[in-house]
Amino acid sequence: MGRRLPVAAALLMLLMACGWRGPAPVQTWSHLQPVGNVIALDEAAWRLVSLSDYQVARGDDGRLDVVLELANLSALDVEVQVQTVFRDGQGQLLSDETGWQMMVLPGNGSSRYEVRSLSTDAESFVVQVKTP
Repeated sequence: MGRRLPVAAALLMLLMACGWRGPAPVQTWSHLQPVGNVIALDEAAWRLVSLSDYQVARGDDGRLDVVLELANLSALDVEVQVQTVFRDGQGQLLSDETGWQMMVLPGNGSSRYEVRSLSTDAESFVVQVKTP
């Protein structure tokens, strides 16, 4: 056992001299996994914002109406940017995505986000949330 330690140390020094720095750190990007139809595009948005409620309905004109209640999980006010992308029945992106809208979510409170598709072909949507 006394000889194993110097051999292990020599092997470690050899590996480090060759540029080996150990196994690569595991990066989890769980904030990119959608929660329902909402996806946080950065880790800060994922930690600070939650979807508390949403409703989807088709308006009289055939367009898709989406209403979300975004909750702030922090005691401080949080600024976020929100965008909606619409898809047709085959899952193809439609060219009627919204622009990025700035929202301020009050500390431990929530704010309502409403959007309507431009096209009657919209069948589904994804709301993207990010911090500025």
